Amino acid sequence: MRTTIGDKLKMVEAHILEGKSLSHVSEIYGGYDVSGIKYLVNLYNKHGKEIFINRERREYRRDTKLLAISRVKNGESIRSVALDLGIIEPTILGDWIKLYDKKGEDGIKTTYARADYMTKDQRAKHIVDKTLKEENERLKAEIEYLKKSSSLAQKLKGVTNKEKSLIVTELRREFKLEVLLEIAGLSSSTYYYNMEEKDKPDRYEALKNEIDHLYIKVHKKRIGYQKIYNELKKKGFTVGKNKVYEIMRDKGYLKVKRKKWRKYSSYAGDLGWVKPNHMNRDFTTTAPYQKCGTDITIFPLEDETVYLSPIIDFHTREILSYSLGTNAKMNKIVKMLNDLKNNHGDKVLGMMIQSDQGIQYQNSRYSSIFING
Repeated sequence: MRTTIGDKLKMVEAHILEGKSLSHVSEIYGGYDVSGIKYLVNLYNKHGKEIFINRERREYRRDTKLLAISRVKNGESIRSVALDLGIIEPTILGDWIKLYDKKGEDGIKTTYARADYMTKDQRAKHIVDKTLKEENERLKAEIEYLKKSSSLAQKLKGVTNKEKSLIVTELRREFKLEVLLEIAGLSSSTYYYNMEEKDKPDRYEALKNEIDHLYIKVHKKRIGYQKIYNELKKKGFTVGKNKVYEIMRDKGYLKVKRKKWRKYSSYAGDLGWVKPNHMNRDFTTTAPYQKCGTDITIFPLEDETVYLSPIIDFHTREILSYSLGTNAKMNKIVKMLNDLKNNHGDKVLGMMIQSDQGIQYQNSRYSSIFING
């Protein structure tokens, strides 16, 4: 007899809520595997009752599958990975691995909820809504990652894989791991390797303590890494000058000359196309797609700048479209507006867009899209 998801939930509740032993529950349900019941109990404890009743949970995206397969290939057990992903039946993950071994990455596709749970129109709407939600979540993840990377006082491309892994771990509670790894440019194996290394004893601990003593206690923060290196050599430490520099840099003991950043302003005077202020600071709305706003935000890093240009719906606070790059040129704004029309269609017709009088918004290409769109 087939065991349904409802039966599996009853097994778990019989053990957790009624106090029945695993073997007793197995006996009640026709000798169901005890280790399987134990897995279901762990699943319930980790994800709650919702995992057994929420049909949407049964949709697995391709990147999630590939990440799960990679974790198993790197030594984790199928059950531990399945438990993290909230898979009710771990053999599903085993099937993914068999398909991967047979056809490679091309054989792994997104699995959607069963067709009899939603109509064709419901599925289409579900896919669109999910895509928009994921785009918003990814944008939020990119912004948070940029903030964390900038706080390291290093150029983004100079951040080490270890530092990237620490940022990913810090943001993992808020965003999907596979999205963060893609943004950081990390493979799953590199990420897990760095997390394992983080927990190992620091072999430079004695050296770091001596550097702290020399720099802070003895010399009162008045000397650089070369003199610290010379004193360490006299004390018998076997260490290279670059390692001393690296440690003192990471501790913030070295003065770094920073490029002075001026506040970004795109205003260049009246260039001939200034839209009348119809909104007049009245941002109230009664439904989505009535009024929205756009502007350019700057994220200064060590030696370069990242520019973010979003369009935000004033009613839902949803980011309808955005562009991100290392410059604020007009092609970024054009792409943002074209994406807005392509992704939202007729919904944006007649929608008011509030902006400042920056040079991009007085550009003829912007006015053409704005008027004709």
